[in-house]
Amino acid sequence: MKQIKKNLLAVVLTISILGFSAIAANAQSAQDFTLVNKTGVEIYALYVTPQDADNWGDDILGVDTLPVDKEVDIKFSRKEKAEFWDLRIEDSKGNFIEWENLNLLAIDSLTLFYKNGKATATVVEKDWDVAGTWVGYYDDGSKSPFVWQITQKGTTISIKALAGKTATSRGSVQGSKVFAQDFATKNGTVTDDGMEIHWSDGVVWRRQ
Repeated sequence: MKQIKKNLLAVVLTISILGFSAIAANAQSAQDFTLVNKTGVEIYALYVTPQDADNWGDDILGVDTLPVDKEVDIKFSRKEKAEFWDLRIEDSKGNFIEWENLNLLAIDSLTLFYKNGKATATVVEKDWDVAGTWVGYYDDGSKSPFVWQITQKGTTISIKALAGKTATSRGSVQGSKVFAQDFATKNGTVTDDGMEIHWSDGVVWRRQ
């Protein structure tokens, strides 16, 4: 188990409560997420560290607390690369709950619950940025002649074939799910690293 130590985290974390953001929108990190307290108790300490860290580092709430039914925006340094993180909360008496292996590259908001002695959490996925050039591969691993370009505005995407055929599609991104409404294969899933889209017909697109 990780130990509580007072040391500087490898990342820079700043807090915004009740919608006030301490970092400009253009400085967002891929790991940024919103934490919602639905545990039924006020959170007096909050620790967020990379999954492979040996200790929990500092309480990132500092002198503040996170009341029940309130939320906090947790911001990371844009230089941070870690994908999986552990999270620990403590109440006023030092009682704690921990969550492990949270993929913060995929989580937009994390809501914590505690009821009948059981801790749970629900997540809302980030809408993936799939804009770019993608090369297709068949389900046997062989490379297809098709090269695709995706442009994205918000959650709306446009897909255009650059090589292999003439085809276009409109669509959308919802979390890790990609929908191409004008293609026979309409449903795809983005991998955790954002580098592949796996379509329901077995074809895989790889980001270039």
